[in-house]
Amino acid sequence: MKITRLRTRVAHLPVAKPFSTGRYDVQSIDCVCVFLETDEGLVGEGMCYVTNGRRLNVLREMVASLEHLVVGLQLGQSGGFVLSAFNDVRAFGRRGISALAISAVEEALWDLRGKQFGVNVAHILGACRTTVPSYVNSMWLSASIDELHKEAEGLLKQGFRAIKMHVGLPDPDKDVERVRAVREMLGPDVVLLADAAQLIASPRASIRLARRIEEFDIGWYEEPVMGSNPQSEAKVAAAIDIPVATGEYTYNHQGIFELLQLKAADILMPDLQRMGGPTEFMKATAICEALDIPVSSHVFPQMSVALMACVPNASYHEYIDWFDAHYLEPLLRDETGASIVSSRPGWGFAIDPSVLTD
Repeated sequence: MKITRLRTRVAHLPVAKPFSTGRYDVQSIDCVCVFLETDEGLVGEGMCYVTNGRRLNVLREMVASLEHLVVGLQLGQSGGFVLSAFNDVRAFGRRGISALAISAVEEALWDLRGKQFGVNVAHILGACRTTVPSYVNSMWLSASIDELHKEAEGLLKQGFRAIKMHVGLPDPDKDVERVRAVREMLGPDVVLLADAAQLIASPRASIRLARRIEEFDIGWYEEPVMGSNPQSEAKVAAAIDIPVATGEYTYNHQGIFELLQLKAADILMPDLQRMGGPTEFMKATAICEALDIPVSSHVFPQMSVALMACVPNASYHEYIDWFDAHYLEPLLRDETGASIVSSRPGWGFAIDPSVLTD
C-alpha cells in the first residue's frame, strides 16, 4: 500500500469559555489537519495546532512542503519518512515549525498503519495497559475563586480524581489563597497539581511559592520558571519537596535528554507535536524509563492515550477539552477517571468533517 496524496484542511475550534494563560488570552484552537490518501482507499489523519489562528497559514505551508517525502512511500517505511523529513528541513532546524509539521504527517502515517491492520496504534506498539490514569487541565488564572469552586464541583461530578490548576499571578498571596480554596473544595482524596506555566521570572520567587503551597499536598509543580533556561528549572527541582514537572515546550528527544542530564525535572512531559511526532515521543519516554523518571503526556489527549498505554513509566495522561469537538468519537473514562484506550483502528478517533473550514 502506497501513499498517493497529502492534503490539508483547517479546523477552527472556539474554546467554550475564553481564558487567560497569564501571558495571553485564548479564544480558539486552530488546527492544520493532514490527510494521507493511499492507492487502496485508506486515509490516515493527523493534526497540529496553533492558538487564536496565529501563524496557521505558515504552519499549513510547512506541512504541505513535506508532500514529496510521503507520496509513493510504502506504509511500512514511516521511520524512513522521519529521517528524511528532519534532513529535508535542516536549514530550518529540527525544532519549532519543523517539528510541528513533521509530527502531523507522521501521526497520519501511524493512523494509516493501524487502519491497514485493523488495530489501534497502542496494539501495534504493544500496550501494557488498557487504561491510563488521567488528570484534567483546567482552572485557569482568569477564573475567580467563586468560578474555581463551581468548576471544581463540576469536574468532581465528571469523575476526575486528579485536577490541575494554574498559578503564577503577580501577587503570590493570591496564588496561595486560590490553591487553599481549591484544596478545601476538592478534599484530601483528589490529586491537585499546580502549573506555573513559566510565568515566574526567577528561581528564587518560584521556590518561595512552592514552599508556601506545599502544605496543600500538591502532586507536582509544573514549569516553575522559563523553560528556555533548564538550569533554572534544575535549581527549583533541587530546592523544593514538591516534584517538578516540565518538558512540554521541549523539542525532540534530545531536548528531553538534556533536561534529564541537568536533573531539571522529576516528571517529564513530552508534547506530541513539539517532539516531532510519535517516533520522537516514544524515544523520549524510553530515555525517561531508563532513568526511572515518570512521563506525563501534554495535550493531544485523543492520540496521546494510545502512546501512553505503551509507556511502562506512564504517570498521567493529560485530558483537556480543546479537541473534543474535533473528533466524531468521545474520549472515554472509567469510574476512576482514567482514560480508556480505544480498540478502534488507527488512533481510534476520526476528525469530524463538519469542523473543517477549507
